[in-house]
Amino acid sequence: MNVLIKRRQLILATLVVALGAAVFVNWYYTGNNEKTATPEETTGAEYVQNLGEAKYVNAEGNVSDYFSEVKLNRQKSRDEAIEKLNESLKAVESGSEEAKSITQSIDEMTAQIKLESDIEALISAKLASECVVVISEGSAQVVVGKGALVEDAALQIIDIITNNTELTAADIKISEAQ
Repeated sequence: MNVLIKRRQLILATLVVALGAAVFVNWYYTGNNEKTATPEETTGAEYVQNLGEAKYVNAEGNVSDYFSEVKLNRQKSRDEAIEKLNESLKAVESGSEEAKSITQSIDEMTAQIKLESDIEALISAKLASECVVVISEGSAQVVVGKGALVEDAALQIIDIITNNTELTAADIKISEAQ
C-alpha cells in the first residue's frame, strides 16, 4: 500500500513538472514581454500570434459595402420624407385639398420605392450582381457591381426597366461601380 501511494505521488509530481515546463516553453516562444503589440506595430511573423484576434478592417473600395451604404442612405432619406409628410397630414384638416395632395405624395413615394426595389431585384437576379436603381422624373440611373456589365447585360437592364416603367432606352443611364 505504501509503495502504491509513493508511485502515485511520483507520477503526479512528474506531471506537474511537465505541465510547468510546457507553460514555460509556451511563454518563452510567444513572447515574454509585458507590452502587447498592436497590428500596426507588428509585421509578418510577429503578427501570427494574433490570428484569432478581432481587428478593424477598412472597407474602403468594397463594392458590396457601397451598395449597402447607398441603399441605407436612400431608405433613411425616404423615411424622413414620409415622416414629414405624415406630420403635415396630421396638421391639416382631413378631407381638404392639402390633405389629398399629401396623401397622393405619400402614395407616389411608396409606389416609387416599390418600383425601384422590384427593378433592383430583377436586375440582381438576371446579372447575379448587386445593383442600385434610382428613378427620378423622366430618367433612370442604374449602378451595377464591378464586372457585371458583360455582353448583353446593358440590354437586359434596359429591357427590365422599359417593361416596368414608361421610360425609353434613351432615358436610362447604366454605370459600373469602381
